[in-house]
Amino acid sequence: MTTASVLSTPLAARRVAALLPAPNLLTPWKATAFRTGWTDAPAARITDGTRTVIAAFHPGHTALAWARRDSGPTYPIVAVPATDPELIAREILRSALPDLDTEHAPADDGARPAREFLDGLHDYFADRGIPTNTWRTHNGTTVRAFRRGPAVIRLESHMTAPTLGLQYGGREFFGGTLADLEKVLRLVTPVPPRGSYKVLGNEITGGIPRRLAAQFPHADMRQFMSHDCVAFGRNVGPTGQIETPDYRARARDHAPVHAYVSRLGLDFTRSILDRLTGTEA
Repeated sequence: MTTASVLSTPLAARRVAALLPAPNLLTPWKATAFRTGWTDAPAARITDGTRTVIAAFHPGHTALAWARRDSGPTYPIVAVPATDPELIAREILRSALPDLDTEHAPADDGARPAREFLDGLHDYFADRGIPTNTWRTHNGTTVRAFRRGPAVIRLESHMTAPTLGLQYGGREFFGGTLADLEKVLRLVTPVPPRGSYKVLGNEITGGIPRRLAAQFPHADMRQFMSHDCVAFGRNVGPTGQIETPDYRARARDHAPVHAYVSRLGLDFTRSILDRLTGTEA
């Protein structure tokens, strides 16, 4: 007589679920054992009842899958080079939830949650004594601006999706600095690999672009033309573009830069807001 094997929920999955922000007290994230069709590794279904992520825990890395563009979680989308629950939860916030929130956005106005999120940040900034301005643009998007040192940061709602864009520095006056932008990029780029990482066949020219590529090779930094702006990210998670007045200038810490990052999820933005505003102790 044969008996069916009983699956057990990986402890790491329970810890990941406990780290994810629940939409309300009645619907916390829960992890249950799950058998995938693409790996024999221990796996779990992590869900808050509406949004669902499948996590498969391999030695040294964790594969994540979720429903995307009318396709179910039938194959891994992201491999996190870590088994630490905090890093796995961060990648779910960074990559999976923006997709899932877009899938479940209000049909009549997909960007409404993003506008409401920015409007709701008034008390956050007021409680911390951080000056901030907010306004509605002619195309209906909401913008909230604040200072981070010499740089102005603008959080902008998307026109059709429940995600945000982040503008660092001003395109006209390049108010940000390279060293500070690197700190911001560490908040939004993927978990770095454990060992050395070098991208082949992606020649980058110019002092500042080469420094950024060396600092963030795992973020898929690339140039489309010599001495041009630097882009990062692909089809999953935040993407962005970095500009500077002179790409051939030496890459000094105080070199002026401007950047724009798109596809920031609302839960992910909330999770990095203290570090983004510089108020985290």
